[in-house]
Amino acid sequence: MFKNLFQKNKTVAVQVPMVKSRRIITSLRDRSINPPLEMIGGGMYAGSFKYSGSNRADFFRFMRDRIPIISAGIWTWVHLCATPQRREIQGDDGRVRQAEKILDRLESRIYPRLDGDRHGFARLTENFFMELFTLGKFAAIVHLLPGASGISHLEILDPYRVKWKEGKYGRQEPWLEMENGEYEKINPATFFHRTLISDFNRPDGIEPLAAIPFVVEIEQQMLEDMARSSHNSGTPRLQVKITPPQPNPGEDPDNYTQRINSYFEKTVQQFDELGPDDNLFTWSDVEITVIGGTSGEGNTWKLNREQVIEDVITGLKLFPWALGRSHGTTRNWIYAQYNLLMQIVDSIQAIGSDLAEWLMRLELRLAGNTAHPAWIFEANKDPFIVERSRARLMHLDWIDRMVQAGYISIDQGARELGYEKAYRAQREDVSK
Repeated sequence: MFKNLFQKNKTVAVQVPMVKSRRIITSLRDRSINPPLEMIGGGMYAGSFKYSGSNRADFFRFMRDRIPIISAGIWTWVHLCATPQRREIQGDDGRVRQAEKILDRLESRIYPRLDGDRHGFARLTENFFMELFTLGKFAAIVHLLPGASGISHLEILDPYRVKWKEGKYGRQEPWLEMENGEYEKINPATFFHRTLISDFNRPDGIEPLAAIPFVVEIEQQMLEDMARSSHNSGTPRLQVKITPPQPNPGEDPDNYTQRINSYFEKTVQQFDELGPDDNLFTWSDVEITVIGGTSGEGNTWKLNREQVIEDVITGLKLFPWALGRSHGTTRNWIYAQYNLLMQIVDSIQAIGSDLAEWLMRLELRLAGNTAHPAWIFEANKDPFIVERSRARLMHLDWIDRMVQAGYISIDQGARELGYEKAYRAQREDVSK
């Protein structure tokens, strides 16, 4: 157990080698292979990427794929929004049956990658959310079949190539930057563009990760410094100090050396054979200390890094508990945060429905079908459903008491509950 902690010497005069102090450089990457990420504000040691200012989309995708906390945050947002989905069509029976067949064929070819997946709209909306939470914007152009009989495929654009210019009557018009640097006007009828956050002054939207790189750089530098510090401080080890006994009066030097070496060997042997439930008995000339490592330094690093990570989570517009990093948050506070989170999810899912419904409507109109398609996202599982049901029953009982007492009419009570008017049979029963 302790064999590597002691050096067995046959003489008392042990010469301790001089230890030269040197700086230990430990990096999270091989600098000869992966050069540091150059970005505004300094270097980031998260992998290989050269930021030039014109590749912002690749830069944000790089952060999403390489920085764990950002990857977890975007993954959480995407899967909060990309709940199970279904298609609904309204219209007369004949048009609905025809629309179902038309949209089934469209779904098999609408996803930009030809991989045989027939759930094209679900795959498309999931990637739409991924792009939206990474770049804050999404852009695509529809290509039509010959004769404009339907949609051929959807081309996903780099949204940073879409430029907005003020046109007639002050309206912003989209233009696409071509490979040769020239601009081509985009046909609005076949163009789809959405942003995560709308801004009148910035039609290309706001980048959700724009506030994060500076904080992430601090976190990555702190992680590297922590690794260097831990390597430099070393692993805590036991140091056993054995004080040699005093020579006996008139004792021969050779006999004295043999006696103290024998005592040293026996003490070391006790440590070698010491079991986890054994005790050690020696004279008071044996001292055991711990060397290497720094007590409490790990906790300091952890607290500092947790604070920086929480700043990253805030930049992702999430709450720490959503990424499994809760720090004693009360249930009531989580309940309020969950409600806010679901309101945000509902509004973003509506943008995903816009994409699917725009494609379905365009396909149906090109085919001469006037049915009305809708793309529905299922609600996320509600962990507070019991509390909400109890509150709903209490509210219903209160409205019923108000109606029975004559303070409000039955139609007013129905509107309080979210209905336009009371059910006729119930109105007749109450009037009796």
